[in-house]
Amino acid sequence: MSEPIKLFIYRDWQGLNMSNSWWKNHEWASMPDIETMPQFEGWLHFLDIDTNPTIQNTYASDAGIDGSRFEYNNLAKTPVKLSFYFEFTDYADFLDKKHDVQQYFASKAGFIIGTSYHPTIHACCYTSKVEIKPTSDHISIFTIEMDNALGMWFSNPTKSMMEDWTLQKAFDLRLPTSMSKAPNWALKPGHNKIYIAGDVMSQLTNPIMQCTIWLNSVSDDVSVINHSSNTSLVSRNLDAGDDYAWIGLDFRKIEGMNPDNNTPFTSPQNQHSDSLDFWLDPGWNDIELKGAESGYVDTAFYFTNI
Repeated sequence: MSEPIKLFIYRDWQGLNMSNSWWKNHEWASMPDIETMPQFEGWLHFLDIDTNPTIQNTYASDAGIDGSRFEYNNLAKTPVKLSFYFEFTDYADFLDKKHDVQQYFASKAGFIIGTSYHPTIHACCYTSKVEIKPTSDHISIFTIEMDNALGMWFSNPTKSMMEDWTLQKAFDLRLPTSMSKAPNWALKPGHNKIYIAGDVMSQLTNPIMQCTIWLNSVSDDVSVINHSSNTSLVSRNLDAGDDYAWIGLDFRKIEGMNPDNNTPFTSPQNQHSDSLDFWLDPGWNDIELKGAESGYVDTAFYFTNI
C-alpha cells in the first residue's frame, strides 16, 4: 500500500446495558487515531482491518415440490478483525504492553470504529477475542476479533453531517459526481427530491436504524409520502400549528422543534399515527409533504461494508 490505513476508535461505556444508547451521542464524540492515544502512542501500530458482509437467506420447502422458495434475507452479525503489532524489549515489557491493549479492548463497552479511507462511515463493535502472544525478534503480531452486531456500517445522521459538510463526506457516502453542491434533506410542501446514500434501504420499523422525520407547524392532518418506495406516514387530528416528529414509527409532539440543535423530545402525546412502515430507498426518493410548513429527513445511511 502507498500509505498505511489508520484506525479511528471511540470507546462507548455502556457496561451491561448494550442497548442502542450509543446512537444518541457518538456523532459528537472525538474519534482519535488509535496510534496517537496516550496509552498506545509510539509503540502500537495498526496493520489492517478484515471484514465482509454476512448474509442470511431464509427458504421454505414444500412437500412434493422441487426446489425451495425464497422468503427473505437479512444482514446478520459480522466479524471484524483488527490486526496490530508492537515491539518489546523483554518479557516484562511485553506483558505491560499486552495488558494495556487488553485493558482497553476487553472492557465492557461498545467500540465505534472507522478508518482513514472512509472516516465518515462507522461500525459499532463488541470485542469477542483478544489473544496476544510474543513472536520471534521481540515483535508481537496479533488480531483482535470483534462483532459488528448491526451487520452494517453507518454514517452520522444528516443534520450532524450538515453542520460540518466537506468534500470528504461526499466521497465517503459515494454521492453522485453530478451532485455539485451539498445535498439537502429539508422538506417543503409538495414533492421533494431527496438523496439517500448507502447500500440498503432504511426502514422505520427497524429499531436499530436511526431515522427521524421532523415536521414544523402542522395542520390538523399531515402526511409524508415516499412515491419511490410506495410507503407513507399519516397522522390525523393534530394540534394545528405545533411541531411533531416521527422517531422511527414513534410519533411525538415536539416543543420548539429545530433540526439544527438537540431539542429534547416531549413525552408521546396522542398517538394518532397508524403508519405501518416507511422506507427510504438508496438513491433518489420522491417524497411528498402534505399538511406541514416544512420538514426534515434526519437519517443515518447504512452500508454493507467500509
